[in-house]
Amino acid sequence: MLGHLFLTTQSRHKRMLFLGFATLFAALGIAGSTPSCYTVVNGSPPLCSSCSGTCVQSSGCTCSNTSSCVPDAGCSLNSSSCCPANLFWNPSLNCCTADPYCSPACLADEVCKYVNQTAVCAANATYYTSQGLNVYNVSYSVKCESSNMTISVGKNFLEVLGYKPSASTLLQSNCSGVVESILQGQRVYSLTVQSGVGVCGNNMVKNTTTVSYTNAINIPPNIVNGLVTLSNLSIAFTCSYNISMWTSLFTVFKPVVSTQDLNSGSTSSSALTSMAAYSNPSYSVPVEQSQQQNMPVGSTLYFGMSTQFPDPIFVLRVEQCFATPTPDGSGTIKVQLIQGGCTTGEVGVQVIGNGQSSEVRFSISSFSFKNYDSVYIFCNARLCNKGSGTCASCGSSRDVSEQTQQFSLGPFSFVDTQDSSAVSHKGLSLTILMASLLTTWILLMSEF
Repeated sequence: MLGHLFLTTQSRHKRMLFLGFATLFAALGIAGSTPSCYTVVNGSPPLCSSCSGTCVQSSGCTCSNTSSCVPDAGCSLNSSSCCPANLFWNPSLNCCTADPYCSPACLADEVCKYVNQTAVCAANATYYTSQGLNVYNVSYSVKCESSNMTISVGKNFLEVLGYKPSASTLLQSNCSGVVESILQGQRVYSLTVQSGVGVCGNNMVKNTTTVSYTNAINIPPNIVNGLVTLSNLSIAFTCSYNISMWTSLFTVFKPVVSTQDLNSGSTSSSALTSMAAYSNPSYSVPVEQSQQQNMPVGSTLYFGMSTQFPDPIFVLRVEQCFATPTPDGSGTIKVQLIQGGCTTGEVGVQVIGNGQSSEVRFSISSFSFKNYDSVYIFCNARLCNKGSGTCASCGSSRDVSEQTQQFSLGPFSFVDTQDSSAVSHKGLSLTILMASLLTTWILLMSEF
């Protein structure tokens, strides 16, 4: 979408043994007009065919006496290395001309110029000044993707205005590194930032249905001879997303999340897939790392998995999940939560959705292992082709299990609040007993 500005070659040093450049231009006509091939006039370099000339990469085209010559029957180098200084090889005419030749062709707002002995496409100032355009006419493009935001600004117009867009940054100045490309017929510089709270200075606004991230691209002026004549140009941009299991992960600084790349098994492409813990049944509030300790036993913890695999024929399926008190999951003490895609019924596990879409949802009534402080959750998941007809069913084969990737979350620690309450009641009873004994002692002493 387009928006408008917020108010806020080789080096060649070949010898010219004849009259010089003026003669060359006379032989070619006026540079900038319709390109024409070099022709010999008095004192100008001869055609290579007239002096037994040859062309090599290191020295270009030279006569047998090593003086420069101009190819007239093609040039195997097919570049401006074929031509003497200030002449350019035009492959369409198959000869040397006075006009620089740029390939690929320049855009509508550019001119082909000779810069540092190289033909380049440069900004055409006349294209913009003739239209009376100024800084208020600067436009930009924003692309909002599932995990990233990209802002693109026009290179040529900004350079004509006196800015240096190649040095642009985001709100955090260390977020730089523009990428040059062509977008809708315009040469642009782009910066990409992850859609997440605090990333490169992102500001977040969140409500119950959407989350928005705002940043700004800062474009510095082009400083010439140490003189600064313009202030930085700042353009703010925003991307908004519907709250989902995936997008909500970027709304907290440190979510409890495990990430893997999953592929379909039959293709070489893969996609980022995540497993995370959530505190609410709408899967919009991820559990943060600072919150995964001292959670009450019996409380419901929601687990969700989501994949960014682009082909809709594939859905995400969890084959098995289990809990252990050890971080590597290889111990003998474990509880099976999900087996063959369905709940085992051993503990309070509810599978809300599995093998039906790009998301998997299940919940656990939290528990703890006797004599252990921690609980780790492990899940094996894969991408499943909906055409198989088995993605949402219970049961799996050995071959299917070998196609899975393992995700793990933890450690979680769960506190038995009832035991803590009992301790508190005992402490309170002891306090009352001591107070009662003290009162009795005081009454007995008063009788003496």
